[in-house]
Amino acid sequence: MKAHETTSAATKSKSDMAISAIFGKLKVNIDFSFVGLKNLCLMVTSSLPNEGKTTISANTAAAMAASGKKTLLLDADMRNATIHLLFNYVNANGLSDIISQNADWRQYLIKSNIPNLYIITAGRKPLNTTKFVSSERFKTFIEEIRTEFDYIVVDTPPILLVPDSQIISPLCDGVVLVVKSGVTTAAEVKSAGEALKRANANLIGAVLNNVKVKGGSYGYGYGYGYGYGYGYGYGEGNANNARRAVDTKPPKKGKASKLVEKK
Repeated sequence: MKAHETTSAATKSKSDMAISAIFGKLKVNIDFSFVGLKNLCLMVTSSLPNEGKTTISANTAAAMAASGKKTLLLDADMRNATIHLLFNYVNANGLSDIISQNADWRQYLIKSNIPNLYIITAGRKPLNTTKFVSSERFKTFIEEIRTEFDYIVVDTPPILLVPDSQIISPLCDGVVLVVKSGVTTAAEVKSAGEALKRANANLIGAVLNNVKVKGGSYGYGYGYGYGYGYGYGYGEGNANNARRAVDTKPPKKGKASKLVEKK
């Protein structure tokens, strides 16, 4: 079945372009963690709710698609699905149908307005989400889509809230932990990292979200922290802009050691 077409258009502005550059650099650093690997599957989670993991997932997937690679954004947060809200889709069907009905996933594939970016929404909430993601069908589904896409970004529930993300994490090549600046505590980040370690997940880094940058400029940082750390500052007043998945040209590759870029 042909993927559905969307009609919404991405609004371009200086804010959008700056955010695009920020997530382009995140994409480059993720690539550095998997040199030579094809068909990369990346899981995104957070310690607790409301840390911005879904926004990070969507924008990271958009940056991957902007590089000319076929990319899938998968909503696997079956308890609190929100990917469809970012893209103005109806969440009537999706991953739940693929797994529970053993349906062909191609029937539920949405072609977004962003070139090379495809989406599968969560669909209806299963009665038992933990059993749902633990099923053999879920594992085979992940294996199937790996062969069809260059990049897969999986948005999952907060790691300290429910066990679903721990179950999904070993099925992915790497995990990015989203941390909300000024909100997430060091103890919560440590607990999240330990939970992923117990699941044999490959935690490749953390995205520091909601950073206030002096002068309202856009900042990017890379360094060592709990694992690797990537810091992003949207500047005050740009929270709504950051929620949009960006549609722009592929980013130029930069050095991982570059700490700050100002506009």
